[in-house]
Amino acid sequence: MNFLINREYDIAIRICAFLASYYGKDPIPLSKISKYLYISRPFASKIVHQLVKSKILGSSQGRYGGIFLSNDPRELSVYDVLKALNFKMAVNECLINPTICPLNENCKIHLFFGDQEKILIENFQNKMIIDLAFSKRDLNK
Repeated sequence: MNFLINREYDIAIRICAFLASYYGKDPIPLSKISKYLYISRPFASKIVHQLVKSKILGSSQGRYGGIFLSNDPRELSVYDVLKALNFKMAVNECLINPTICPLNENCKIHLFFGDQEKILIENFQNKMIIDLAFSKRDLNK
């Protein structure tokens, strides 16, 4: 089965949504994020590294170190997070490789798939991380 949002993308969004609840507060150690979100530390570390590299997250070292959102979660979209992990998608191959199908771009099916892809991308762009924010308290309900 093919998934549009793989586990890596899902976890990246979850990490950012979790950190959104703590925006402007002390950094949270990666070990706690891994524990709260039930992700292995190496997997979380890999994702966090990409998000830090893309400046979505920041990190601080030391006894009170950890990770934090670098951007206001009201201005950070799901699409921004996905792009930081090199998200690429197409609803149908004909949208990215016109030579795959002999029908022209006026094909109703091609146009339908193009419209659906545009709607999905717009939804990712319009959904802000703050809208998905949750805290440790929310996980214990």
